[in-house]
Amino acid sequence: MKPIILTAALAALSACAHHINPEVTAYNGDSVTIATSESFKRRWALNVASDEAERVCRQGQGKRAEHASTRKDRARGRNLDLFLCLQ
Repeated sequence: MKPIILTAALAALSACAHHINPEVTAYNGDSVTIATSESFKRRWALNVASDEAERVCRQGQGKRAEHASTRKDRARGRNLDLFLCLQ
């Protein structure tokens, strides 16, 4: 019975990350900024932002994304993560 409960809990946790809607706020070929809401756990939001940055960098120029910094936009309640698009 315990494995079923653990599986259900893991499924619920992973479903939470799917509700995080990353927004590309800037992209110039060398870097991309991804906004995520501060209302989500930071590690989940950063994982989603990283995935989106990886997609954008790969699609744009076949590069990989590397996290460089984070700024907080308190007025809008979101994190702005800057990723460098590297070869």
